[in-house]
Amino acid sequence: MKGRPAASLKDEAKTFAERMGYHWLENCDAGVRFDGLMYREAVMVAVKLTKIRYGLDTDCIIENKFPDEVADLRTLPLPYYVLRELWVRTQNERAYRRFYILPDTTAEIEENTRENYRNTHFREAYWKKAPFRIDIPLRKKGDEGG
Repeated sequence: MKGRPAASLKDEAKTFAERMGYHWLENCDAGVRFDGLMYREAVMVAVKLTKIRYGLDTDCIIENKFPDEVADLRTLPLPYYVLRELWVRTQNERAYRRFYILPDTTAEIEENTRENYRNTHFREAYWKKAPFRIDIPLRKKGDEGG
């Protein structure tokens, strides 16, 4: 056999989380169904990992594709301020696609500059001309009001 042995999914996730500035804590309790917690100064995220052979479609509904994983994250006995993410790794891309799992919906993370994360499927041209894009005016220094 040539080459180095493949790393486990949890080892890859730990390396990926540490590159983004998080500390990784693996879940040792089999009764609580998630793979690990990542945390830093004011953020804590419960992460569930899954690996699939083929990539996801662009219009994939994550609740329908991975109903058990989404349900596991939604029913975690953690406080509401602990974020929940599903990380999907495909065999061909060798990269994770990250999804926020919220109480009523899910959302794919396209880009997060704080963590230096950019989804490989990020459609920048689409979002630049999206019809719902708005500019939020910031207050000038010294302005009154809330």
